[in-house]
Amino acid sequence: MPTPVPPAIASDSTGLGDVQWVTDVRDGLRDYPKYSGTTWTADGTNGVLGPNSTPFVAPHAPLNDLSVRVFDATSSTTYTVITSGTPTSTQVLVNLDTGEFTWNTAPAASHAIQITYQYCKWRDLSIETALYAGLRAMFPHVGKTYQDISIPIQVNVWDYTLPIWAQDPRSRIIKVEYQDPYIVIEPWKPLQNWEMNGVGSIHLPRAQSLSPTARLRLTGWGPYLTLGDLEPQLYHLPIWYALSVLLPKLESFRLRQDTMIPIAQEGGQAPGLLTQTGDYYAKRFEIELQRLARVMGPGWSIPMRSTYDRRIHL
Repeated sequence: MPTPVPPAIASDSTGLGDVQWVTDVRDGLRDYPKYSGTTWTADGTNGVLGPNSTPFVAPHAPLNDLSVRVFDATSSTTYTVITSGTPTSTQVLVNLDTGEFTWNTAPAASHAIQITYQYCKWRDLSIETALYAGLRAMFPHVGKTYQDISIPIQVNVWDYTLPIWAQDPRSRIIKVEYQDPYIVIEPWKPLQNWEMNGVGSIHLPRAQSLSPTARLRLTGWGPYLTLGDLEPQLYHLPIWYALSVLLPKLESFRLRQDTMIPIAQEGGQAPGLLTQTGDYYAKRFEIELQRLARVMGPGWSIPMRSTYDRRIHL
């Protein structure tokens, strides 16, 4: 069940976990994971890939992420579930999309393998991928103002790697300050002599005029890095984007089926309906994105400095 979203004026971020957005997208798709289970009596042959054997296939698929549990009730062995690589003797490889279970060696004959899982149309990973695609699409129309103090001055170093939020080509460094030494009672002073060195680093021509105990403070404009960083007013934007991406994919799946419900019957859908619904959410996303767009950070300006000033003065 979704957690209530903080009021619009509560803070500059919701602080909620990704599961909040995944749950709301599931609500829009009407795709709620359901628990199920099955017991497979092993025959000593199947459960592995081989010329005369096949993996065990669960009755339902896809299986939701982190929901699968595998237990050998005969030997009281709990298998660790992995989703890639080669399983060891205590692991089982699970293809979450197809529901296939593959062991390192076939479970012994007559052993009761108990399997529990959640099944759904969309795995959490697929929904999160669509949500974070929406998060990336929001910048630079809307972004976050950062203040970063993670860069210390180093001996004989003039180029410094920027924090991750400042490495987007559309990010902007608005102000650079320094504290020398880096102690509470020392004020932050403006550093005029700096310039961008490509995309991911900043060049300080007079860096060695500062002591090794100094530290930089960067104020800048960058993208939201996680869904929880979003301010409450932007909460629904990645949800609408995810729905605009996922619903047309359901349309493609439906058109491949040869057992579709006739349009005239209850539950029937006209061709293209899901694509049209996806377009509706895409338009809502674009309209709201433009409405909520704001100026880059506080006091955005381009410092006007001469070449002499950049090379000589801090």
